Amino acid sequence: MTDRKRYSLKNLVKQCDPDAPVSQDMIDWENAKLIGLEQTVMDNQVDIREAVLKFRELLSGEVTQLVLFGSRTRGDYRPDSDADVAVLLRGEPGDFVEMKLGLACLAYEVLLQTGVRIRPFPVWETEWCDPEKSQHRDTLEVIAREGITLWQA
Repeated sequence: MTDRKRYSLKNLVKQCDPDAPVSQDMIDWENAKLIGLEQTVMDNQVDIREAVLKFRELLSGEVTQLVLFGSRTRGDYRPDSDADVAVLLRGEPGDFVEMKLGLACLAYEVLLQTGVRIRPFPVWETEWCDPEKSQHRDTLEVIAREGITLWQA
């Protein structure tokens, strides 16, 4: 991927007609917080979504959804920030540590291919539907509040 040229909608509109009014939608777009869906890896831009989709290709059919959360969705990420990804799984909760380690091995493969460090967080459907009963209730609330779905079955 090559460096992408960035444009400001406000500046593009002004180039077309300097006296043109700027709509509230464009003002809102211009002022919206940044979402970290790109990362520079060895002088190349890498799309975080593409890395997450490569990760998805390595996963089993038990996955129902991949949700980006954390600093990349809040806009307070650094260039070397990892990509926190909730991996929603069918069924009842299994061994969290075993699943997390298995997902981390697959994420490492993606790191080698893309340079993007994915930090997977397993979540089972029953936990997602009833977070009060989960030992990871606080994290589930963060995912629900700030998460962006990047893939869904």
